[in-house]
Order: sequence, then C-alpha cells, then structure tokens
Amino acid sequence: MRRIKNILLLAGGDSTRFWPLENKLFFSFLGKPLILYQIEEFLKYGELVTVVASKSNATAIKRLVDNNNIKSVQIIIQKDEYPGMAGAIHSVKNHIKGEVLIVNGSDLIDYSTIISKLILLVNQENKLILVGKQFNEYFPGGYFKLGDNKKIIEIIEKPTKDKRPSSVVKLVFDYFADINLLLKYFTEVKTQNDDLYEVVMNKLLSEDIKKTYFIYDSYWCALKYPWHVLSMMRNFLTSIKEKKISQTSEISEKALIVGPVVIGENVKIGDFVKIVGPTFIGDNTVVGDYSMIRESQVGEDNLVGSFSEIARSYIGNNVFLHRNYVGDSVLDNDVMFGAQAVTGNLKFDGEKILSVVKEEKVDTNLNKLGAIIGNLSKIGVNSTIFPGVKIGKKSWIGPGERVKYDVEDKTYLTDGEEKENIKV
Repeated sequence: MRRIKNILLLAGGDSTRFWPLENKLFFSFLGKPLILYQIEEFLKYGELVTVVASKSNATAIKRLVDNNNIKSVQIIIQKDEYPGMAGAIHSVKNHIKGEVLIVNGSDLIDYSTIISKLILLVNQENKLILVGKQFNEYFPGGYFKLGDNKKIIEIIEKPTKDKRPSSVVKLVFDYFADINLLLKYFTEVKTQNDDLYEVVMNKLLSEDIKKTYFIYDSYWCALKYPWHVLSMMRNFLTSIKEKKISQTSEISEKALIVGPVVIGENVKIGDFVKIVGPTFIGDNTVVGDYSMIRESQVGEDNLVGSFSEIARSYIGNNVFLHRNYVGDSVLDNDVMFGAQAVTGNLKFDGEKILSVVKEEKVDTNLNKLGAIIGNLSKIGVNSTIFPGVKIGKKSWIGPGERVKYDVEDKTYLTDGEEKENIKV
C-alpha cells in the first residue's frame, strides 16, 4: 500500500470535558499508553509522523518515543499564533512539506479500513479528502451539510440536536495533497471565535479544487467524555483472543479463569476467584479470595481485596478495593475504596444516564454507567455512589455517604456537607 508522506497527530489539548480524568492520551490500554499505540499504528501508513504536543506533555511523549526506540517521529510544541486546531497545524509550518493527513490523537479507529479507502481517493489526485461517519444519536461535533448532488456544501459546527443538517459527523481525518493549500488561508480568513480551522475548511470547500469525502462505517471511538474510556477499553479487550498468563503469576488451583484473559507478571490470585474474559490484569496485582472480575481492565500494583466484584470497569494503577462492587466504572490511579462501598450503575427506571458537563446535562447514551473517580481519591466504608456520578481528584467521601451528585476536586464530603479537603 502507498504510504502517506506526512501524518500529523494532534496531541496538544486535554479537554475539560474529560474531567475528573486527565491526561487522556496517556491512559493505558492493555498496558500501553494510548498515544504510544497511536504513533506505532500510524507509522505503518506514513513515512513521517509529526506529533503536535503541548508544553505540558511534550517531554512525556518524547520520553515514550525514545524509550521505545521509535524512529521517523518528530515532536513539535504547539505555538500560540492561532487558537485551537489552527494553532496546532500552523506550528508545523516549517517542519513538514507536501501531502499531510491530519488526525486526532484521542480518536481510535480501524486504521487498515479507513486508510485503504483514503488511498484509493488519493490516487485519483484529489487535493482535499474528508471523512464522515453517520450517527443515529446526537454527537457534539461538526456536521456535513450536503447538497442535492451529495457534495459537501459546508461544515456546520456543533449545531443543536434539532438543527443538524445531516446525520454525518465530520471526523478529524483530513487529507491535503499539499499542506500549503491549507496554511495560506490562515492569514486571509478572519474570525472572532476559536474556530479558524473550521472557517478555513469551509473556505476550501467553496474553492474550485478537486475534493471529495467518504463515509467511514467501521469502529470509531473518541475520548471526549470520561465515560468514553469504557467504550475504548471494550475495543481493546476484544483484541484478546486467548489466555495469556505469565509464568511468574501465582494462581490458586481453586480459582476459575474463563475465556480470553491476559494476566501479567507477579500477579497473585487467591482461592475461589473467578475471572471472565475478555479481561486484562496488569503486573503485581493481587486478587483476594472469593472475588470476581469480568470484562474489565485492571492495571498494575492493585489490591482487589476478598469478596470484591469488578464488572465491565476500567481500574487504573495502585488502586485498593475491599469487599466492593465496582460496575461499569472508571477508577483512575491511586483510588482507595473502604469495605462495602459500592457503585450503582443502573437507574430504577432503566432510562439512559445523564451527566452534567460544563453546567449542561449530557446524554451519555448509556443505560449502565457507574462512577468515574479521579486520581488520589478515597471512598469511605459503606458509601454508595449513584449511577453516573463523577468524583474529582484528591477528594474524600466519608463513611456511609450516599453520593447523588458530582463532587469537585479536593473536596471532603462528610455528613452530607462538602468542605475543602485540606488534608491532601
């Protein structure tokens, strides 16, 4: 297959919509940070991968690349000449030339399928190629406005649910035969909002150049909201096809392991434990007697205490559980649960779960969603966390609390009253 000269991987931002989680590009799936997985995959299809990073994550990305001895990658820190995506792209003005494919670092796709379709259109000498995906449910993104001839007239950014011009959402998977075709408009087009790239794209769509688009109908997942970690986790788990158990692990003869499961180095699994795949358990984790783990990812250095159940959940590193139920939840690193604390994951009425993001209720499109808990937080004994509740980092939930609403960072919730957590 023909390789693309430049692939530009956008990795500069960390959306506030991802709260209480952070550093989404460094979330680990099957033991590998997402950004490293993306770089390795795109190098299969591009001659050079350029990562546009922020000042806060550039060093960490470079360290990952160097430690894994990856070649044909350059890392550029995003500059501030222009806001948003336009600023990221303009930052590489003097670093890449010729054709470029612009992709989002936090979007997971079926690389082989989408790039095969793209290359067919590249070979037809198209100067601009866009990719869309049809959504039945509302998605907060840019939508294609199509004319009678099915050609793209315009991209409408984040219309309201009842004013969507089509069901086709634009993916960040934009091909330009020459990056200068895009860059020259940055100084010509004016806008008062943080949408210069989108305005430039609409300008290009009105120009007399050979352009086209196609509908991508395979897997796609974006880490836009924190609950998207679960859908991305499920995709990675489906890649586990058989049991892979480290020889250094210690597994009780009384434990039961069913289906495709990966168990890392020095893992200890006690009596009468049941693990149902697809499941991933990272290095140095201990699973106590009478526990159950199913369809989940459990990271490294965790203690899953006796009589705990983890179902369809993402568990980070250095997490401590004891006699807990954790269902359809995301627990970031260094989270601790006291005995008998549980996460509710299903509303009595069975309706989809809403989540408040930037003071607006967002439909998660999920009937089951447990808790999402930021790093370094502690949940007291006998506490109950209601479906879809988000708890910020460095927050403590006192014993016996019933947590119905989101809890901000560095908060101490005790006796129903929220205080600043001055002990962290």
